[in-house]
Amino acid sequence: MSTAVAILAYKQMPSDVIRPLMQLIDWLLWCVLLFCLAWMILAAGRLWYAFRDDLAANDATHGVVMSLLGAIMATSASGIALALLPT
Repeated sequence: MSTAVAILAYKQMPSDVIRPLMQLIDWLLWCVLLFCLAWMILAAGRLWYAFRDDLAANDATHGVVMSLLGAIMATSASGIALALLPT
């Protein structure tokens, strides 16, 4: 009985299941990276506007940093997910 459970635990998914899953992960990564790029452009514009007006305290740098961190996390997460899926 325990050998049957062990065999089922290591059974690989068929390729017709993995291929759409990998494509979905790729599309999701593209959407997240496009969102991060748009947020980066908006945050950079706010940062330029804040420096032009010589404001000492602003939260525009926070938007730039969060956009970069979001892109790094999305790229890392999709890479890990694609590495864990059996090919």
